[in-house]
Amino acid sequence: MKKWLVAMGLVSLCSLAQAEGGVFLGLSMQLGGNISARDIGVTAKVVSSNREDRAVLGGGINVYPFGSGPTRIGIDVGAGYQGSRFGAMVGYDLLLGRPTLNAGYVNTTSR
Repeated sequence: MKKWLVAMGLVSLCSLAQAEGGVFLGLSMQLGGNISARDIGVTAKVVSSNREDRAVLGGGINVYPFGSGPTRIGIDVGAGYQGSRFGAMVGYDLLLGRPTLNAGYVNTTSR
């Protein structure tokens, strides 16, 4: 019975945390050093709001298809701005230890 209550509590907390979040899909570029094709990748993030014309915080995963070895995947956190269906973020990749610049699509609403 206790496991059932704990599971219900966790599910209810997750639904509250996702109430106003948005999804960010786009391109990512690592900054610093000599920038090459290895530093360009795709990103998927969860952002703090899905409303238009807002400053947002976000975190997600970056995949660098032309990178080598362990430098192909990164996890970053950042801050940025999103307009109508478009967003840009500046962040820091925690796995690779480099700053990132991201731009792409955001599922926004105008409420």
